Amino acid sequence: MKVKKRNNKQLEEFNLAKIITAVSKAYASCNEKISKIVIRELELIPTRHNDDDVLKVEDIQNKVESILMHLAPYDVAKSYILYREKHKESRLVKERIDYMNKYSNSSDNASTSSETDSNANVSLKNVANLEGEVYKTTNRIIQRQRMKDKLNELYPNENLGEQYLEDLNNHIIYVHDEASTPVLKPYCMAVTLYPLMMDGVGNIDGVTPSAPNDISSFSGQVTNLTFLLSSQCKGAVAFGDYFVALNYYVIKEFGELWYEKLDCISTSEHHLVNRTIRDAIEKGMKQFIWGVNQPAGNRSYNSPFTNVSWYDKYYFKSLFEDFYYPDGTQPKWEAIDTLQRMFMKLMREIRLIKPITFPVTTMALVHNDKEYLDKDYKELCAEEWAKGGSFFCYNSNNPSSLASCCRVLNEMSDNTFSSTTGMTGIMTGSCNVITLNLNRIIQDFVNSIKDQFEFHKEILKDNLPLPKNPDDLDYKEIVLYRNQIMKLFPKYLVNILKRVYRYHIAYKTMLYDLEDKGMLAASNGGYIYMKKLYSTIGVLGYTEAAQFLGLEISNNKEYKKFLQLILGTIKEENKAYSIRNSKRPFLFNSEAVPGEGLGVKFYNWDKQDGYKVPEDQNLYNCYFYNPWVDNTSILDKMKLHGKDVSKALSGGQAAHLNLDTHLSKEQYLKLLDVAKNEGCNYFTFNIPMSECNDCHHIVNAPIKECPVCHSNNISYYTRIIGYLVKVDNWSKDRQIEFKQRKFYH
Repeated sequence: MKVKKRNNKQLEEFNLAKIITAVSKAYASCNEKISKIVIRELELIPTRHNDDDVLKVEDIQNKVESILMHLAPYDVAKSYILYREKHKESRLVKERIDYMNKYSNSSDNASTSSETDSNANVSLKNVANLEGEVYKTTNRIIQRQRMKDKLNELYPNENLGEQYLEDLNNHIIYVHDEASTPVLKPYCMAVTLYPLMMDGVGNIDGVTPSAPNDISSFSGQVTNLTFLLSSQCKGAVAFGDYFVALNYYVIKEFGELWYEKLDCISTSEHHLVNRTIRDAIEKGMKQFIWGVNQPAGNRSYNSPFTNVSWYDKYYFKSLFEDFYYPDGTQPKWEAIDTLQRMFMKLMREIRLIKPITFPVTTMALVHNDKEYLDKDYKELCAEEWAKGGSFFCYNSNNPSSLASCCRVLNEMSDNTFSSTTGMTGIMTGSCNVITLNLNRIIQDFVNSIKDQFEFHKEILKDNLPLPKNPDDLDYKEIVLYRNQIMKLFPKYLVNILKRVYRYHIAYKTMLYDLEDKGMLAASNGGYIYMKKLYSTIGVLGYTEAAQFLGLEISNNKEYKKFLQLILGTIKEENKAYSIRNSKRPFLFNSEAVPGEGLGVKFYNWDKQDGYKVPEDQNLYNCYFYNPWVDNTSILDKMKLHGKDVSKALSGGQAAHLNLDTHLSKEQYLKLLDVAKNEGCNYFTFNIPMSECNDCHHIVNAPIKECPVCHSNNISYYTRIIGYLVKVDNWSKDRQIEFKQRKFYH
């Protein structure tokens, strides 16, 4: 019998003498001698296993502990348990010290050095991000024990707590940012800024004495709020009403018609430099933009992931037509339009100074299936892209839906997120994200049914030959029986989903309890409430599962049918299992997750465990097209992310369309029409930016030689997954993937 060491790498022969020595020490510590009956039971441990069996050290020690609990004096058993715990503690301390030394000594960047969740949103490696990494393994243990206990409490006699751990350890599911903190937090949130306008951030920071009263104080408080709210969640914070709130303070300084006098001097004769109203507004915007790009100490030196939205006239009207400011006035479209245009231009200009990451911006456009209703904003959107602007576009024929948070499509009319003030319509988010490893799940299913009567019945029904060896289907047989496999698969998937819904309910129940106890500052301040947050079912590994079944990843009928079956099944089950309780609702949505680090993890775990993975890639794809080949046109990519597939994703999926150059305004206008016609409702164009590492000149395009100093020492910035960041900050695996990406037009 072999014993696997704790590093999961070394194997050694079972050594009974080591066990007897450890047990003898436990007896000696209690002035006792080891009994013959205990020795006999210890000697029987290897006889209960085959010679080729492999046991973990922990499993053997658990067996020893059980023997002592039954046969040894209580004090001896207790001594052995304490001995194990003491050694466990010593190993943990040594392991953590070794990790800190390895982290500090390594030349790898912070993302690669992370042993848990690689994150390119860390530009500098230092003690702050190291501090955040050290106890992530412990955080995960705490989170899993808490979930296990809650599941067993809510669902007694179902062994669901153990099943949860089994699903995680078998990499069937993955809980996002599980290890980032030992405490309970929601995942991401799109908040309202109305409480800020009423009371200021003092209601959650306990310091700020009053609400803002001008542009400068608003910009300071909203930046502070970003950091405060980021400390209350694991992921993104979105401000869908940033420009509406900013307008309130511009009016306070310059009057209701400020947008008609932007170039008027706003300073006095006592100022050394004359400033216009435009200058004052841009100064406030810059304060916010530069502020949210600062690293946050309470998030391991990550900048707070921040989103804002721009609206066309019809979106604005839908969301804010009935909204009133604290003084009883209403925002005017002309003012919001002016602020949005100023912000777009400013973001472009700042990125030519430094390619900043945040805020991630989204343009929201309304159409009637035939044309975009706000033609000016359609033109503006295309013009900004042509000038080098980098932002997402969300288009819809329903202005009560909005992609306002990084991963959430807020369908108010469908999911009771109705708005009474205009502000609450953008309060949404995810309280928890659990992602399904679809490649592993489908392969597990195939292995589970290959010799079952139901499977053979479906094969014979379609006049196909039975497999030659049911215990070992070869690739050709898997392709041959693909339709029969997929016909039976939804039932298998639903059984997994039923468990995952319960996992979500347990987590959100604990969040509700925390909210009731006043432990969630975002809720205390009225910025967001847990009832507004979805529980998100993520999916990843779908293109790899399709390849396993012999499907081509392209704009073809069979591949789209495969995606529709899986995503449609999940969407229908989400609706069926959602609990629409007015006090404590549990609403489920689904999303094709970005998977910055998870794509690497799933790929490596599955490859290590013997599952089929594509050999020509090093991570799992997070788009419906293959970004590493150049035979899929931009039009086909938009079609793959169009209504045939995206309608099955209530949580959205952003298509990243990688280009090697900026297109013309006319070309972007045509692509906007393609997006509308095909139902590609959430997308962005991804053109790398370049920075010369010698003279630091920025070019808003991919270059190989600096046009200023002619250096070839160039770094690139592009969207790793959703957000623009320097490629040098990516993990090693993601940098390999970047080199494989195809940028073309």
